[in-house]
Amino acid sequence: MSHSLELKKKEKFDFRSIPIDQIHVSKLNARTVNLEVGVDELAGSIRKIGIQQPVVVVEENGRFELIIGQRRFLAAKKAGLSEIPAIIRQVRNDREKLVASFSENIHRLDLHYKDKSRVAETLLSQLKTTKAVADHLGVSEQTVRNYLGYSIVPNRVKNMVDNKRISATTAIRIARSIPDEEKAVRIAEKVKEMPRSADKKGLIELAKENPRVKPDELVEMTKRLRLATLTISLTPKVSQALADASAEYEADRKDIATEALVTWLRERRFLQ
Repeated sequence: MSHSLELKKKEKFDFRSIPIDQIHVSKLNARTVNLEVGVDELAGSIRKIGIQQPVVVVEENGRFELIIGQRRFLAAKKAGLSEIPAIIRQVRNDREKLVASFSENIHRLDLHYKDKSRVAETLLSQLKTTKAVADHLGVSEQTVRNYLGYSIVPNRVKNMVDNKRISATTAIRIARSIPDEEKAVRIAEKVKEMPRSADKKGLIELAKENPRVKPDELVEMTKRLRLATLTISLTPKVSQALADASAEYEADRKDIATEALVTWLRERRFLQ
């Protein structure tokens, strides 16, 4: 049984649940890169709360061509669903399929860090553990901890993030490394003036290791002790794994690689 949704004055959309095995992904879909990133978490969310937004398909000879919602479709399959809610759209040609797919992807924005933090904090106050929050959101526990990390960032540093003067990841790193709020703000001000990412990380690390040293002095120390840089070649498999980890933990790939290296050196007692 189906019913029509009149979403535009002269265009009607049929809406119903469609068997997944009757759907194939359009070759004209705009999204082709990193399709599998986050699909496992999305599948977990679907198992927990279901699909919140239907996919969009075009019907052709009794089968359906998916033009919007590839990741939802892949996640639904992983979640073991036999049917998926879909809007059946009337599209005249391949160009309209491609434009529809591109428009949906280009206009969809990810939730801001502050929104993710707010939701995680609210659920944590009710559910008490990060694991319970992760289960309810259908994401990993580490991802929830990352969301909560933003809540400890001083408001003046958050304003810098809002004004795109520093990244949310950098703001969290500063807040975790420098408990003194006033000094954290002053370090953030210095960080935003530094063009090299290695210098930014070096300044934050020096501030963490030298809590009594003034920010201006730390900047001079950073210039003298420029962090060594290392260029390495990655196989496609390792590069993709690093990209997946970056997406799941919402962390910079260089930060993940550096943390992995530091952990390896410490475990083998090369670094104290």
